[in-house]
Amino acid sequence: MANVEYYTYKESPINGDILMSVQVFDIITKQVIGEDKDVSLDKTKGFSMSGSRDLVNCRIVDNEVYITVHLKIKYGVNVSSKTKEIQQRIASSIKELTNVTVKSVDIVVVNIEF
Repeated sequence: MANVEYYTYKESPINGDILMSVQVFDIITKQVIGEDKDVSLDKTKGFSMSGSRDLVNCRIVDNEVYITVHLKIKYGVNVSSKTKEIQQRIASSIKELTNVTVKSVDIVVVNIEF
């Protein structure tokens, strides 16, 4: 059985806690990347298997969200500025949609797409 991680929303209402699955952050991250024509997820491994690296790895540690993304960037695009832009867009989208501040967004550029 898979171990599902949850973010516990600290400002929960009187009636109980609000828990968000790590998959919420994964979906938002993939949506942000999908909207950018200059980058794509690195799918050279085909599909994600247990024990291998994921295309998007979202973790919750001590109720803080950490995201690692493996990307391909198109040839001719400034890698430094594009990765900073992607980091900011992921963090701001998650903040806007969930009111959760992301602790870190790590971008791993694994390939240049020609």
